[in-house]
Amino acid sequence: MHIKLLFGAVLFGLLSTSVAFAQTETKEEDKKKVDIGLDGMLGVSVGEKTVGINVGGPSLKFRVNNFKIGVAAMPSLFIRDDKAVPRLAIGPVAEYEHWMLIVPYYGYDADDKQIWTFGIGYKFF
Repeated sequence: MHIKLLFGAVLFGLLSTSVAFAQTETKEEDKKKVDIGLDGMLGVSVGEKTVGINVGGPSLKFRVNNFKIGVAAMPSLFIRDDKAVPRLAIGPVAEYEHWMLIVPYYGYDADDKQIWTFGIGYKFF
């Protein structure tokens, strides 16, 4: 009995809220834009004995005018000790128009040191 009463109260609350939102008028200028799309980025980052050639991967970015800041996964060609291996990096990204500052993090090396690089990228799309 109590569960039915609780379920009814929650359902009534949800319906009354959705009706209130449906009746509210919004102007076209007040609506916020949400962009969903693909970014094509190519970048180069360098660190201690390390070079990374990075491409854009999935990312979460917040936009303020033409400036975006967020975090991204970057599939990379990781070059260290004269070996080139594919490796996934993740790190912060700051973007202005087509240029990006990237700070890929590759995890740990054999000596348990974190591998960070810093670089620049160009967004094609």
